[in-house]
Amino acid sequence: MTDSPTSPQAEPGIRLGDAVHRAAKRFFLGTHRTATPEETLARIAPHLGRCGITRLADVTGLDRLGIHTVLGHRPNSPTLSGSAGKGFSLAAATVSAAMEAIEFHHAETIRLPYVEASWNDLPADARIPVERLPGTKNGSFRADRPEFWAWGWDLMNNRMVAAPWASVALLGNPVARPGLRSFYAMGTNGLASGNHVLEAIASALYEVIERDSAACWRYAAQALGWPTPRVDLSTVDSPVVQDLLRRFDEAGICPLLFDLTADMGVPTYLSIVYDRDVRKSGMHRGYGTHLEPAVAMSRALTESVQSRLVLIAGSRDDFFRRDLQRNQNADGAAEVAAMESQPATADARRFTNQSTPTFEGDITRLLAALRRGGVEQVLVFDLTQEEMGIPVVRVVVPGLEGYGFDFYTPGARPVAFANALATHAATQAGAAS
Repeated sequence: MTDSPTSPQAEPGIRLGDAVHRAAKRFFLGTHRTATPEETLARIAPHLGRCGITRLADVTGLDRLGIHTVLGHRPNSPTLSGSAGKGFSLAAATVSAAMEAIEFHHAETIRLPYVEASWNDLPADARIPVERLPGTKNGSFRADRPEFWAWGWDLMNNRMVAAPWASVALLGNPVARPGLRSFYAMGTNGLASGNHVLEAIASALYEVIERDSAACWRYAAQALGWPTPRVDLSTVDSPVVQDLLRRFDEAGICPLLFDLTADMGVPTYLSIVYDRDVRKSGMHRGYGTHLEPAVAMSRALTESVQSRLVLIAGSRDDFFRRDLQRNQNADGAAEVAAMESQPATADARRFTNQSTPTFEGDITRLLAALRRGGVEQVLVFDLTQEEMGIPVVRVVVPGLEGYGFDFYTPGARPVAFANALATHAATQAGAAS
């Protein structure tokens, strides 16, 4: 079991519009939830067909690790037809895969209010600063040209703020009209679901922080040749993570764990796994972020297993030939030797458990961490559809980095992060001389 969460003073609820929400946690095995996986599965099962889900396939047996992995299939999806989920039980993995597919359906059938206007014409207190607009770098945005905007709730300033429609939805624009275009590269960053709206918001916040932290460390490695801190696995003291590492060892799979925690201080990890004896089977990655470090580590490790099984199953429709070749060639003898040669100097006990017994407590702490990172707006878009009642949200955090899409150009945060690392290193070198 994971460590018990800390017990801070009671947090005020989280305000969304005119309503204030609170949600206590009830489940703590490898994740934090307001309900058990079995309860969640029973609740969502009647709505799978409405979301286009035709099959939830247990593919755990295709690998030798025995960590539960399930694939979800939506053959008529206008975007991705496959989803994936992992967990410490078959029910947990099934829920994980199903909820990912449900999130996609909600983002494809979005029902939010919108406005067509130029950025200049939006109210000054209801817009994202131009330099922090989430969009394609060097894209087609012009402040005087009309775009479609969706209205969301800013958790930091308690007011409605407009974000690019395509940063919220997964499909086109809110009206069918020839010639429409967007300056935003669509993705699923910050799209999350849960048993309660606050559970969904917390999951979304973890994801956007995770992607930003990964982008910061990736840029530092590319721009400075800075090594990402590798975790010394002998310092892991969580029974759950220790059990995962034992399973890897028994299956002949080597895990490497890296500490990607950035300036916001929310524990974030990257797991890379490869086959101990068989080359050209690929390097498989997984990421995890959570206020409880053990949960972040276990998420990263189990997601790398999920990535491995998705490739083995061969059903992911956004995994192209170039991706397959790149992955299969990533675990050559030279590549493995280079990764293993990096000293494991990061202590897995570096962070204490900062989670709370409630989701309003966790969200309050995550908002404080984002403020430390210079974030001034956190926008929540409630995508929940009344007839299903499954909470789904999209969270957009202006200023944070997202996916490393093709043609991605680093924004201000990765550059500042790398500069801070270089400055700190120079200061230490000067003090030592």
